[in-house]
Amino acid sequence: MRILVVGAGPVGLMFCAKLSTYGHECVLIERNPLHHTLSRASTLQPASLECLKEFSFLHRLISRGQCIHDLMSWDVDRDLKNICSYDLIDGETPYPFRLHVNQSLLRDELIRFLRQCPSCTILDQADVTSVLSNSSAHGVALRMKLRGSSHLEQILHGDFLVVSDGAKSVLRTQLGIDFDGFDLPAPVVRFSVDSIPESLRCELAGVSYLKCFGSSVSCLKMSDGWRFILRPTIAEVSEALFSSDWIRKKLAITFQFLIQPSWWKTVSGLRDSYRVSQRVASSRVRQRAILIGDAAHITNTRGGFNLNFGIMEAHSLATSFSKGMYLDDLWSWSNRWSTLTRSVLLPRTARLLFGQTPFQSLGASDQKEILMRASLLDCLDVTD
Repeated sequence: MRILVVGAGPVGLMFCAKLSTYGHECVLIERNPLHHTLSRASTLQPASLECLKEFSFLHRLISRGQCIHDLMSWDVDRDLKNICSYDLIDGETPYPFRLHVNQSLLRDELIRFLRQCPSCTILDQADVTSVLSNSSAHGVALRMKLRGSSHLEQILHGDFLVVSDGAKSVLRTQLGIDFDGFDLPAPVVRFSVDSIPESLRCELAGVSYLKCFGSSVSCLKMSDGWRFILRPTIAEVSEALFSSDWIRKKLAITFQFLIQPSWWKTVSGLRDSYRVSQRVASSRVRQRAILIGDAAHITNTRGGFNLNFGIMEAHSLATSFSKGMYLDDLWSWSNRWSTLTRSVLLPRTARLLFGQTPFQSLGASDQKEILMRASLLDCLDVTD
């Protein structure tokens, strides 16, 4: 079986890596230079680590990241602090922690793995210009143009097409699949520093969700420092995007009871921002083309749910191909993951959009269940 894959983000690479372990031939097509990436995602949940456990590079990836063993929910206004430990799910997974590691490092490991797989061909700096119709429905074809080849085009043939070319997927549009949902009016603003004062560090868990003065702040411990993530109101967008002054001022107010507000004015830090949407494809399948990852859904970024969900479905789809994939099987796979997208991914990320943490209630009886959901372990299919 020969599978054409468009898009070499973590999801497309994960699909090819898993598929290659079964010996199926795949051709991975990426429009950018292969190692070019604008990395924003940085969280791997236990469910994704389980999907990666068969690859020898996982231990190296874990050693280069930051393992997070505790989550904190802190309502500063009401002086309420709750901490939830991943030890509660120690018996459910060999990876009872959340891994903070730059997406680019995961991509590098997957690319290195695929370079050693004779069944996988990688074509980067190649633009797919169209999906060609096939009246017999026994295969799929792509018209592709290699950059720097004087506009020379070639046609690739395969048994199936996997589309993982991102939220702005050109192929999804060509296939006539709607991307329903909405774009959030305000961006996410992130501020990264190498270190923080001890008085603040000792009050935070590896992941801390704070509510303070009506706004929320996410604090993430990384292997190279700390990240603070805020969401400005619509009225604050212009100021938040103009310079780092807005986020420095917000952080100074939030933590004024722990460190001198002036510290935030002078500390060296990196500010960046990105837009967020809540969208889902109206269908995952069109003839022999299948959408996965950001091409199929894009959601709020908290907890890395969208990336982790994409890694899980890529792993599941590759496993399904290994068992022999017919059109009926493809629709069955599509129905399962479309249902999970609408019943699990979208509702959980919507909760986070409105300031709720994935462990808002921390009674002794429900901590484990909440952690299972936050880790996406309840979505893993043991048959995959």
